[in-house]
Amino acid sequence: MKKEIKICMSPYKIVYSVLFLLLFSLVMGVAVIPEIGRTIIPGAAILAFVFCAETRVMDQSGQRWEIFLLKPLSGRICTIYRRWLIQVLYLYVLFLVWYFVFFWQNPYPIRERPLETEYGYYAVALLGTILFWSLLTLVISNAAKSQWIGIGVSAVVWIITNSKTGEALFGRYNLFAYSASHPVKGKTADWIFGTMIQIAIAALFVLLIPWIEKRVSK
Repeated sequence: MKKEIKICMSPYKIVYSVLFLLLFSLVMGVAVIPEIGRTIIPGAAILAFVFCAETRVMDQSGQRWEIFLLKPLSGRICTIYRRWLIQVLYLYVLFLVWYFVFFWQNPYPIRERPLETEYGYYAVALLGTILFWSLLTLVISNAAKSQWIGIGVSAVVWIITNSKTGEALFGRYNLFAYSASHPVKGKTADWIFGTMIQIAIAALFVLLIPWIEKRVSK
């Protein structure tokens, strides 16, 4: 596991992920506490699909690729799962902590929306977001054997769903239904279905990884 952490959590990835969040928290303004999570989620999706795109293809240059291919199929699949899980845990914890960085803007508390409740909702929506976007880019990158294709396709999906068009087409079933829900008057039913869809599709992607690895290894 230590070896996989060293490979998939290289210093430059940690640096750019933290810098991304620093910039994000500086340029994205929030007025009330319930807006914090809704503001973060689209950025979390971007970082997830960029960060996890090279989960499998990172070994393609150098001797590591030959060593990777020498592993049996089951070994390669386990390696992919481990690397993905390490990155997802890092991103999830990072964004859970980063929620409180936005308090430097001194957002106004809403009596009807206690902080602990809002943070709990955010944690659930964040889980669905990280799982879906990390696996979307991983699966596409593996199938296409290119992290750039994985990032590109994910970016297109992000642009479509994180827009007024996506909101109008999919409503509360949209991938970004949580971000689109009203920060004060919004109800759980306004966004929970979108999060459940993300988790369901993510589970399907997890099942597809062995099949894709078998296909691309031929």
